[in-house]
Amino acid sequence: MYNNKHLPNFLPILFIFLIGGYLRFFKLNWGQGYFFHPDEYHIAGAVLRLSLPDKLNPELFSYGSFSIYLIYFTKLALSVITPNFKNLSPFLIGRFYSAFFSSFTIINIYLIGRYVFKSRLTTILSALVVALVPGLIQQAHFATPESTLTFFITLSLYLLLKWLKEKELWIILASATALGFAIGTKVTALTLLPIIVYTPFLASKNLSGNLLKKIKLSFTLLITTCITFFAAFPYSILDYKKLLASMKYEVGVAGGKQIVFYTRQFINTTPLIFQYEHILPYTLGVVLLIFSTLGFLLILFKVVINLYRKKVDHSWSVILSVFLIYFLYNSLLFAKWTRFINPTFPFFVIFAFYAIETFSEYMKNKNSQKFIFFFLSIILLVPTLIWQMMFFSIYKKDDVRITATDWINANIPSNSFILTETGNMLEVPLSGKYQKLPFDFYNSERNPYLFRQLTNSLAESDYFIVQSRRIFMNNQRLPDQFPLTNNFYNLLFSGKLGFSKIKEFNSYPQLVISNKSLVIPDELAEETWSVFDHPVIRIYKKAYAYPANYYEKILSQQIN
Repeated sequence: MYNNKHLPNFLPILFIFLIGGYLRFFKLNWGQGYFFHPDEYHIAGAVLRLSLPDKLNPELFSYGSFSIYLIYFTKLALSVITPNFKNLSPFLIGRFYSAFFSSFTIINIYLIGRYVFKSRLTTILSALVVALVPGLIQQAHFATPESTLTFFITLSLYLLLKWLKEKELWIILASATALGFAIGTKVTALTLLPIIVYTPFLASKNLSGNLLKKIKLSFTLLITTCITFFAAFPYSILDYKKLLASMKYEVGVAGGKQIVFYTRQFINTTPLIFQYEHILPYTLGVVLLIFSTLGFLLILFKVVINLYRKKVDHSWSVILSVFLIYFLYNSLLFAKWTRFINPTFPFFVIFAFYAIETFSEYMKNKNSQKFIFFFLSIILLVPTLIWQMMFFSIYKKDDVRITATDWINANIPSNSFILTETGNMLEVPLSGKYQKLPFDFYNSERNPYLFRQLTNSLAESDYFIVQSRRIFMNNQRLPDQFPLTNNFYNLLFSGKLGFSKIKEFNSYPQLVISNKSLVIPDELAEETWSVFDHPVIRIYKKAYAYPANYYEKILSQQIN
């Protein structure tokens, strides 16, 4: 359609790769020496437990150990080069690899596009949008396995598509190896194993008609995947009892059999609708989500029609299968965290550009095709770029908790009593000479002692700091299940507790042009989108002093 052969082959994708790399590597130390993501502490703790050659079991089974070993051996190798690296933070090494693998995911999408798009320009633009997707950029700033997982899943998919065209054994073995590393990074990638095992039966050349060859190849792929998985996650076998115990807990939490404080936001939520309301508009952008949904429906229609007509073009069938298996498996769980579907974000971009390419092909002449293609591409690219710039603004500012702490140190007297919410890795203020009164709102409903502690702390405190949306939004949404906490925040916000809000700190996505600013509050997104790297901090000052029995009375009356 539009070959653009005059463009040097490597320059556009190199430019896009550099843009994507910049967006991912920019300010990896976004907490400015503090680390606020709880999952990063799990990873870093596992790294610090390792000691070659005596201790190689990280004793962390909620993730695979590939990322953990990668961080540990990188730190070990660097410390051999120079002792200065001995104390290098595993948090920062982990974030480096997240940014690294996320950057190379852009290349994977470019390579996938070469097999499924008719235009080289479409392939280039799809890689560009993947470079700009906020959900991928954010995840690249966390020392968690999702960016690495996304890289290996998309690499495995690319190699599968390549094998379907070229039928060379090394290609599909490499695909199985990539999938093995994906499973060794995070076990949920195991859901994709049936696809690679079944792929030999899709062959239309060389292997067609030879069932025994296909079975042998399928078995070889299974063994290759298992061997790679064992190499990346050896203690899943060597310490399988702990793996099973961990998986039992994780499956219980993810499936909703065990409700814990950090899954309350998912109570009474509807799968798929929740993702389309609270995750995808923020991680992708609304316009990209609309285009990708249309593209998905078009591809689904195409695959169904091809099956009905018995056409042999399995590329889109494989892409759709990988997406649907991974997306639906993780979306239908009780726990619907953003990171669970992060590896599917590049697929949404592929779907969006399939829609653009398909709509442009409906035009009868080439000039009309080009016009529609460029028109739709601009409609997609401009809002996506604007949303990326707005989201990226959070990394250009000081961390909101640092800003809040600086303000507190400048404006709140030393030795003031500050009531805070527990359940965060670190609490504002991060420094200063203050008397913190941490309170456990998560267990206040079932522990009578905590009610008395709360009333005493309210009477004693001079200030109260809301650390994020995590407690009040989740509990106010479910007043019947969490009456005490719900009533506490209702009374706080209405001023009946005697506290008034004196300051709010946020780092909402923002675009500043000249003297004008466009701000989009994103606190209603799935909570992990905001609470780790840009929560809203609210500071309340006691305006009226009441005794503990007043708080006991007013909270009890509201509950009754």
